Amino acid sequence: MKWYLGIDIGKLTHVVCIMNELGEVVKLPLSFTQNSLGWQRFDSYLNSIIDHMEYPSVQAGFEATGHYWTTLYLKLKHLGMKVSVLNPLEVKAFRNEGIRGNKTDSIDAVKIAKLLRFGDFRETYVPDEQTTGLRQLTRLKIDLSVMQAQLKQKCLAILDQVFPEYGALFSDVFGTSSRALLSEASTPEAITALSTTKLTGILRKASRGRLRENKARQIKQQACVSVGITFSLDAFTLSLDVLLSQVDHLEEQIVELNTEIAKRVKTIKTTIQSIPGIGPDTAGVILSEVGDFNRLISKDGAEKLVALAGLDPKIKESGKYKGKTKMSKRGSAYLRHAVRNAAFIAVAVSKDPMFTRIYQKHIDKGKHTEVALSHVARKMLHVIYALLKNKTKYKPVV
Repeated sequence: MKWYLGIDIGKLTHVVCIMNELGEVVKLPLSFTQNSLGWQRFDSYLNSIIDHMEYPSVQAGFEATGHYWTTLYLKLKHLGMKVSVLNPLEVKAFRNEGIRGNKTDSIDAVKIAKLLRFGDFRETYVPDEQTTGLRQLTRLKIDLSVMQAQLKQKCLAILDQVFPEYGALFSDVFGTSSRALLSEASTPEAITALSTTKLTGILRKASRGRLRENKARQIKQQACVSVGITFSLDAFTLSLDVLLSQVDHLEEQIVELNTEIAKRVKTIKTTIQSIPGIGPDTAGVILSEVGDFNRLISKDGAEKLVALAGLDPKIKESGKYKGKTKMSKRGSAYLRHAVRNAAFIAVAVSKDPMFTRIYQKHIDKGKHTEVALSHVARKMLHVIYALLKNKTKYKPVV
């Protein structure tokens, strides 16, 4: 006898339904909590119908709902069951096949069991332990970088009010020299109160002798004639100090994560870092998001990789109507952003001949820079696919 275990995943509770090979729900669905007591109820529910010896013939499945399914996945695999993690979009389409539109957790569990029995689904890829660890680190690093960028915007918003002229004084407001000054004095009044000698010393030390007295005098002059606000400066100063402290703290954590990511990437034999724009951190994102590359190898494998990044076209046509073609953005946002950033570096910094030609070709057609970069990113994914498949290094095409 073959059994199908449809499970509706929730944050705190899951609902399981057992269906036999004839499509019969053999027992009312059970709701169980995500803790040891819930596991005991789940085990009792299973054992009341299915013998331990039959576990290898059990097909279990559930949607990839956030991260709430991972512990259950490992438990069922440990029991020896075949476990399928389903794409939520496919489950939703199957769930909506009826005309009534009824929806409860129990109904969803039954629907998932039916879908498993029919077998008409594609499983969501579940990475191995090494890939999972690398993915955890790279995603966290990206998330922290986004948080840091948001904090920097808040800092700039305060400076724009307190000292509007400050941004023009440094090429990078968050660079070493600027940060050294802001930690000492962050308002025009505080900067004006500093002696030229002390201000020069701060700048010279932070810039390793590059910035001298003439820069100090320029800053003091701008501080003296600043049109920044003069009320609630204590609140703005404290806010800026707190935000800058958070920026520094995140920077330390990002550096720590980058070090660990680079160390892990070094243990993986790959040639994708030979592509301009792809360093250890970007390689870590690409390798962790792609996972087992062998699952992509096929005649249209490169396009599968493009789709995985969500850079494949989303076409809308009906009769004479032809909608605007856009990116599907249905894949991994982390992979998409990593490859697009690499594409930007390959064109703007490395000036790779092939990628630059592709970029310029679309710019000449009047396309927006972001659209042109998307085409470069698509080409880069094709190159990545070729390198991973053939285990070769990138050779610039002049």
